[in-house]
Amino acid sequence: MSAHQSHIDHAAVQSLSDSTLYLCATSRLAQTLRAIPPSDECRVWRTPRTLTLGQWLADLGNEALIAGLDDLPNPLDTFSEGLLWEQVIASSLSDAAQLFDLGGMASAAAEALALQRNWMLPDSGAEVSSEGGLFLRWRDAFLDRCKEIDSLDLGGWNERVICLLEKGFFSIPERLKVVGFDRTTPLENRLFAALKARGAVVEFCSPSSVGKRVLHDDAVSAESGHTSAIALADSNAECATVVAWAIEQMEKGTGRSIGIVAPDLASVREKLHHLLDDALVPETLRPGSGDRARPFNFSLGYNLAEQPLVRVALDLLSVATSRGVIEQTRLSGILLAGSWSAADSEADERARLDAAMRQELPCFTSGHALLRLAERLAQQGRELCPLTVDALRRLLDLASSGPNRRHASEWADHFRACLGAAGWPGERSLSSSEFQARAAFAEVLDGLAALDALLGPIGATDAVRRLNQICRQRIFQPETRGTPTIQVLGVLESAGLAFDALWVMGMNDDTWPPAPRPNPLLPATVQREAGSARSSAEVEFEFAQRVHSRLLFAAPEITFSYALADGNRIRRPSPLLEGIAQVVSHYSYPLTLASQLANAHSGACEAVDDTVAPPVAAGEVVGGGSSLLRAQAICPAWAFYQYRLGAQALKAPVEGFNPADRGTLVHATLEAFWTEVTGSNALQSLSGDERAAAISRAAIAGIAQFEKKSHQTFSPRIREIEAKRLERILGLWLDIEAKRTVPFTVVAKEEQRVIRVADIAVNVVIDRIDELDDGRRIVIDYKTGASIDIKNWASQRITEPQVPIYAALAGEDVSAIAFAKVQLDKPAFVGVAKDSDMLPGVPGIGDDKQKLFPPAAYPSWTSVIQHWETRLQAIAQEIKVGHAPVLFSDEKELQYCEVLPLLRLPEYRRLLAQSGNPAP
Repeated sequence: MSAHQSHIDHAAVQSLSDSTLYLCATSRLAQTLRAIPPSDECRVWRTPRTLTLGQWLADLGNEALIAGLDDLPNPLDTFSEGLLWEQVIASSLSDAAQLFDLGGMASAAAEALALQRNWMLPDSGAEVSSEGGLFLRWRDAFLDRCKEIDSLDLGGWNERVICLLEKGFFSIPERLKVVGFDRTTPLENRLFAALKARGAVVEFCSPSSVGKRVLHDDAVSAESGHTSAIALADSNAECATVVAWAIEQMEKGTGRSIGIVAPDLASVREKLHHLLDDALVPETLRPGSGDRARPFNFSLGYNLAEQPLVRVALDLLSVATSRGVIEQTRLSGILLAGSWSAADSEADERARLDAAMRQELPCFTSGHALLRLAERLAQQGRELCPLTVDALRRLLDLASSGPNRRHASEWADHFRACLGAAGWPGERSLSSSEFQARAAFAEVLDGLAALDALLGPIGATDAVRRLNQICRQRIFQPETRGTPTIQVLGVLESAGLAFDALWVMGMNDDTWPPAPRPNPLLPATVQREAGSARSSAEVEFEFAQRVHSRLLFAAPEITFSYALADGNRIRRPSPLLEGIAQVVSHYSYPLTLASQLANAHSGACEAVDDTVAPPVAAGEVVGGGSSLLRAQAICPAWAFYQYRLGAQALKAPVEGFNPADRGTLVHATLEAFWTEVTGSNALQSLSGDERAAAISRAAIAGIAQFEKKSHQTFSPRIREIEAKRLERILGLWLDIEAKRTVPFTVVAKEEQRVIRVADIAVNVVIDRIDELDDGRRIVIDYKTGASIDIKNWASQRITEPQVPIYAALAGEDVSAIAFAKVQLDKPAFVGVAKDSDMLPGVPGIGDDKQKLFPPAAYPSWTSVIQHWETRLQAIAQEIKVGHAPVLFSDEKELQYCEVLPLLRLPEYRRLLAQSGNPAP
């Protein structure tokens, strides 16, 4: 039997009459008291009546409603109150409202009014400051608005209920036990005084004193237990040590109650949850097992919008109600998400449609554009996820139907219909937590429907925004199955609970006591004099002392811990740890699932040589073109993974044009220009105006060709801006072309050829081929990027093989190859030629300025061609035999590798280091 259960005096509980009420500080404490089992000899027992203060006052309000008390208005929930404050503040700020954080100001105003209510703070002194005077005007307007809609803030509503109780209304319990309150407010004290005045017995049962009546005589005492403090390196080490301690405590026997308390639970929740899952329930990693019962529970939930099922619903509504274009990433998110339409049965096809969308649609697009893409693919014989496409079409059609402005209740009904059309929440059965999340979301939709009086008619986008706000404000905590052994709590949630063992973490002076945070809209002196929460360092220190004293009685074994550092920042222990014995941690970090599997199967691991791939089979088509040879020359594994296995990176959508798009536009523009102006003679014959007009026509044609191939339509302004950029680039480049001394004719543009290299068919696209008047030919490849390398043409591994392939293996008589640097900054030809007169700035073989191919090794142009043929054949032969190690000379050359994760470079470096070889 757990400690917090064994401490309860069941006989005392059973002797209480029906009119005894336990008024608990937290819902968790109320649930704990209700769950107390009877003693073994007791066969019939009465469940104690346990409520929080808020729950009990709500019950009294319901009693007043049944009794027909007309002067009790409706209580505003947190969201409605915040919304009303926003409207009041926005009205006071007039046109300047959009410059302010209305949500933050509304929160501060709501907190200020709650402080005034609960701590009975006077208005005196508020007029002294501009903030105080502003708040008073806001408050008066807020209360006037509340009267108009027959509602009231929760603090004011509680005041009304207490006032009615003072006047003799309501049935009250004969005995009230107040349990677990670390401090009470003046308004709460007023309630307790009213109950006493009406004859009720009110008892305050703090954890240290309740033992005489509710806890057994063997209640936990700080003197009889063991208390220690441990310093740990940082927060990560603290979390790992806490989990190791919890595992050790669980191994001491079943039925133990283990508590973990953290003042700032939100900051460590994710880390603790991950470590506890990994150490105690690693099987939750298996598909379909994530919702299984866990031996631990967190008191701090997540906002409802973070639940995957609800997040999908909100995203669907957001996309469906968007007017105009939206980010492609949002469409990608819902396309890859589960919980709508045929998410499971069409998962693979959805992924393929997402890849096609990334490839063909712009960064900003629409749901209808995605539908058109799906239709186009279907016409091409590539129909993908038809059920999903139909569901998306129904969703978009329904979302756009009906009036543009409606009341919130109408939008709530409309959103339900839209989600139904989309097939939400999906085709598979819901888990327990998903079922609860769906129920909570249904309640949120009901809450949206209740906002008609506050919002009036609103648009669809605003309605979805409000729905998102409500979901973010709603804390979702799935019901826990059974009684978890480990409870992870905040300091307030731990009130009144006792454990067999307790660890209190995060005991640093910057966390505990909490820093004061007086409300900025109320005079600080008034708050300090009243001792209201967060009003001063003294108030917070006293509160922390009270909580600390309570924690010392919460278990026979208590450990406090704190971090020594946060990055480079040194941290100190809380002053409340003074006098507690410091001990050295003896806990070993819990083994992760990965380390457990590695240790368990280390002897069964087989070493596999993954440097050799299957050879290219007869008839096997290896794609990639010249990029295949380029990847093989840089890193053979790259070529194998990307071009033989077909792995490739998904295109990342970017706003506007990415570098590849801009390069494509330049290629298309140059192709259009040389189609009209066929060579140097035609170029020289153009006047300045004629050349400018030809350049402009080429830019327009290039943009049109790009739009057609990419299925995009640019705005006139975008076309104008891009055309000017292209005109400028092309104008500078033609100045370089005009310097050529030998007349030429452009005989090929974007020519596609299939060239066999070591029996591998390589598709090559040559940007341009010029023929000089004397018959010599030049192969030109346009380059728009800043990095251009031709040194590799003289190396053993040719990493820029596009042009050398054509020169050496196409069967053509080529006398020069060159990159055309078509750039705004220093445009030029870069390459190598048989003769020095062929291109400006390109030296010929044997020329003194030519340093790339030494005359001793390459005495003639023929020897250069032979070098290219030999090396390219050798690289292709590597592909043919399956040579595929992770081997490269310079990691920088992997910058554009699409399969970089498959190369496992960190592991590669580690293995090299272990073997004593330095990484390249």
